[in-house]
Amino acid sequence: MDVKDCIPKDKFDMAAIERAGHVGFPKLNTVLSDLLVWIQDANWPVAPCTASLLSNAGVEILSHIKVILNSGDGVWKYWTIDLVGRNLSSDVLTGLRSDLARLADYPTRNDQVEGIDAVALVILNR
Repeated sequence: MDVKDCIPKDKFDMAAIERAGHVGFPKLNTVLSDLLVWIQDANWPVAPCTASLLSNAGVEILSHIKVILNSGDGVWKYWTIDLVGRNLSSDVLTGLRSDLARLADYPTRNDQVEGIDAVALVILNR
């Protein structure tokens, strides 16, 4: 199976995430950024399952999450931290500590409005 078939086509494409679960990691590492797109809004039906899958990605997901955490998209940052970050293994989470600390200690106004500082602090304190 082509890993591109594991990327949802729309917010209701649960079958793609089911296929992704069968393929697993490390085969999905090449489409991590494509999968992260589907957690931009936790109201999308595909978001929780995608986040659960991504929480098992391993250290290969770090660079992709860092891009999101350094972006200006507050909603995406929030859901990445809340849906994926809270379920990452401790070794992967260690690689995000400095980014989470920055967001918790020096949030932008938009980060404060979205609650990113608070959710980052929760993850840091677990």
